Amino acid sequence: MDHTKINLVVRLQHLDNQIETIESLQKGLPEEIDALEEDIAFTSRQIEAREKTAAEREKNRSNLTETIENCKSKIKSFKDKQTLARNNKEYDALSKQIEYEEKEIAQAEIQLQDIKHHEEKTKELQDQGRQLIAENRYDEISEEMMPDDILSQQLKDLKIQVEQKKEELESIVVETSGEVSSLKKQIAEQRKIVEKEAKRLLSKYDHLKNGNIRNALVKLHRHACSGCNTRVPTNRHTIIVQGGFYLCESCGRIVVHERLFEEAASENN
Repeated sequence: MDHTKINLVVRLQHLDNQIETIESLQKGLPEEIDALEEDIAFTSRQIEAREKTAAEREKNRSNLTETIENCKSKIKSFKDKQTLARNNKEYDALSKQIEYEEKEIAQAEIQLQDIKHHEEKTKELQDQGRQLIAENRYDEISEEMMPDDILSQQLKDLKIQVEQKKEELESIVVETSGEVSSLKKQIAEQRKIVEKEAKRLLSKYDHLKNGNIRNALVKLHRHACSGCNTRVPTNRHTIIVQGGFYLCESCGRIVVHERLFEEAASENN
């Protein structure tokens, strides 16, 4: 068996492992940032919806108040005209106009009461939410119970968190960029060598990696595949110890002796 070929693939796996180790320093930061940004978007939509509702209520209140004032002004004008009415027909016509304006006022006042009722209900719910927060009963709080000020503070806190995570991620990327660049260059060069000298092994290696197996090539550990802990047949131990390899019948990984990884690491240094 030509052990040179498997040594070339071990070297490639060693370099890939180094890249993955550096990437692991990010500690899932990209995913955390995405989750925080989703929370920011959701919270922002909540706040915007509340602000829109509040603005619409205030606009309606202003319009209704203006309507009432206009109606009152018209009623006063109609009553003044009644004192000057020349006959009953003219007087009755003005009375009907006054009656109409009074109904408009009544309807506007009912709508103003509805607005006030909704605002009181909103405050009541948010007061309940504030009490639940004080008692750490967050699981009982509905969206509408969350107080406006606390919701706004949550948004500020989320934005601070996401900026901190981005800075942390950027710091890691900057600190490791040189090493990552060097490793990528070495990996590209090593792949060319393996492509030329051990094409079939490289094809197997890539097939495993594309199947989302983190380590396509692993060590023999306690007579088992260190990738899935399945025992390696005894009759294959000698081949592995001599520098050969074994394809795990359980997970398909390429199993080699740990000495080959030590040699690959030594070459890298």
